[in-house]
Amino acid sequence: MRLVAGVTLAVSLVLVAGVALAQDDPVGARQKLMKMNNASIRAAFGLATGKAPYDAAKAGDAMKQIITDMDQFLTLFPEGSTGGQTEASPDVWTHMEDFEALALKLQTDALAAANIAPSGPDAFKAAVLAVNADCTACHQKYRVSE
Repeated sequence: MRLVAGVTLAVSLVLVAGVALAQDDPVGARQKLMKMNNASIRAAFGLATGKAPYDAAKAGDAMKQIITDMDQFLTLFPEGSTGGQTEASPDVWTHMEDFEALALKLQTDALAAANIAPSGPDAFKAAVLAVNADCTACHQKYRVSE
């Protein structure tokens, strides 16, 4: 029982710290989240292309991480978070409905990929390509390249 309580407390502290970071530094929080998404899509591509042995559970988990990240993602663009080392285009805030729609499409396609993961690497690869296309579409519209 103590172990469960300790784990629950530790998870709660991590979540509180994450929320505090997001409020204090939304740019840093969204950059961290994008790095996690990048790691997830890279892992998924590795599994889908045979660079790593195919594991349906790992494939699904990579997509589930993106789904979870998208739940928090849109909260990381409050008004006024355009300064600092951000690569977010100012168009994010003037076209928020479109930006939100792209994030929802990514989440929907990642769910489809997670659901198809048990079907094997060929089916999963096609689904991952759709997820990657969502990422690319958003970055082309709402990411400033240097």
